[in-house]
Amino acid sequence: MTKSDVPQVADSEVAAAVRAEVEARWPHDVSGLDEVVRYGLVPFGKMMGPWLVIRSSLAVGGDMAAVLPAAVALECVQVGAMMHDDIIDADGERRSKPAAHTVFDQPTAIVGGDGLFFHGFSALAECQEAGAPAARVTRAMAVLSESGLRIGDAAVREIRMGRSICSVDAYLDMIRDKSGGLLWMACGVGATLGGADEMSLKALSEYSDLLGTAYQIRDDLMAYDGTRAGKPNVSDVRNGRPTLPVLIAHERAPERQRRRIEHLLTDTSAPVEARYEAMAELVHTYGGADEAREVSHRHVRMAAKALEALPAGVHRDALEDLTVLGRLV
Repeated sequence: MTKSDVPQVADSEVAAAVRAEVEARWPHDVSGLDEVVRYGLVPFGKMMGPWLVIRSSLAVGGDMAAVLPAAVALECVQVGAMMHDDIIDADGERRSKPAAHTVFDQPTAIVGGDGLFFHGFSALAECQEAGAPAARVTRAMAVLSESGLRIGDAAVREIRMGRSICSVDAYLDMIRDKSGGLLWMACGVGATLGGADEMSLKALSEYSDLLGTAYQIRDDLMAYDGTRAGKPNVSDVRNGRPTLPVLIAHERAPERQRRRIEHLLTDTSAPVEARYEAMAELVHTYGGADEAREVSHRHVRMAAKALEALPAGVHRDALEDLTVLGRLV
C-alpha cells in the first residue's frame, strides 16, 4: 500500500475556505507564538476536523459561513493536540515534515500547542459574529470542552496501557473515546451550530465514535502494511504501545510467542528497527493485521448505518462517503 491509501478528506470548496481563513489569520511572516502556530497548521493535512464541522452542520440545515470559524477552531485544537502528542511519543515527523519540537524545542512546542488550543476557543466564539445564535455557540463551546476532556481521559488510559498487554475490548473502548471523541468534537460542534435536533446529534455521535474507532485501527495498521502517513512506522513499537494488530496476534499466538510479543513491548535496549521487524513478523504470522482490518471494516459499516437517521441529501452522502472502503480505512 502507498500514500494513495490515505487520501485528502476536504473537498476543494472546504479546503479553499479553511486555507484562506488560516492564511489571513497567520500570514507567512508572523513571529513569536504565532510562528509556532503557523508551523503546526501549514502545510495542511487531510483537514478532517474542519471538513466534518462543515458537513455535519450543512447536513442538519446549517450555514457554511456561520460555522467557518469553528472549522478553523477544530484544526487549531487538533493540531495543538498533535504537537503535544509528538513530544509524548518522541516522534520527529508529522505530516511528512519535522515535528515542531525538533524545529524549535520542546518547551516552545508545548507553548505552541497551548496557543493553538486558545486560538481554537477564540475562533469558535467568533461564530456568533458570523451569524450563529449565541445559545448554539455556547453549547458548541461545551461540546468542544467535554470532548477534549473525554479525549484526555482516554490518552491517560493509553499511556497506562503502555509496555503491557490489555484485552482487545479494553483497547477498543480506549480508542473509541480517543479517536471517536476527536471526530465527535468536529461533528458535534458543527451539528450544534447548525441547529441539530437530538435525533441527529445521537446519529452523529454514533457515526463519529464508530468511524473514529475504524480510523484509529487503520492508523494502527499503517505500521504493518507499508502505508506512509507522515509519522515513523516504528513509533508504536518504540513506545511499547499495544495496538490492535499486536493484541490480536497475542491472543492467537502460542504461549512462547505470546511471551515474545510481551518482551518486545517492554524491551527498550535492543535497536528499535530490530524490535519493529520482529513484531511485524509476529503480527503477520498470527493474522493480527488481517483481523484488525476486518474489525475496522465492521465499524465503518455500522457508521454508515448510523447516518440513516439524518435527513437525506448531498451532505449526508458526503459523510457516508468516508465509510466507503479505501477512503479512510
